[in-house]
Amino acid sequence: YQCPFCSKVEPTMDELVKQYGDKLRIVWKDNPLPFHPRAEPAGEIAAEARAQKGEKGFWAAHDLLFKNQQKLSDDDLLGYAKELGLDVDKAKTALTEHKYKARMEADQDLADDLQASGTPHFFINGRRLVGAQPVDAFKKVIDEEITKAQALLAKGVAAKDVYAELIKDGKEPPPPEKKTVE
Repeated sequence: YQCPFCSKVEPTMDELVKQYGDKLRIVWKDNPLPFHPRAEPAGEIAAEARAQKGEKGFWAAHDLLFKNQQKLSDDDLLGYAKELGLDVDKAKTALTEHKYKARMEADQDLADDLQASGTPHFFINGRRLVGAQPVDAFKKVIDEEITKAQALLAKGVAAKDVYAELIKDGKEPPPPEKKTVE
């Protein structure tokens, strides 16, 4: 929530949601980088918004945090919690106790495993897209993936199984390099 490059891609994400509607599913993963010290606390508030208000609450918090990414002090974050209609005491507890830190660390571990070292980082059915790319870069990949999905549906693959079928031949990142030291 503190990354300026992530903020730059937000209008692109909004445009993609408008254009693709329910054909597009966005899965958010937190990767607060160490040089953005207010990103983890902001993520705590967004996660608490999800816990209290579901997905709509999360995305409302997400949008509010990015809109105000220069104002992420604890007092600011608790003010946003109030503005979002959250139980402020629960939000304060999440903030002070780092309630969602383990989940964020799991997201960071996944990013490490996938060699997604910078933000923003995107995977479209397993296809990597790095950085605040223009909307057309996303559309090209999304359109190709929709075409693949439609072909699978036409072959009789159940809608619930399409994603698994699309990524089944995905490659995992290479294992870490090993060196023998004498």
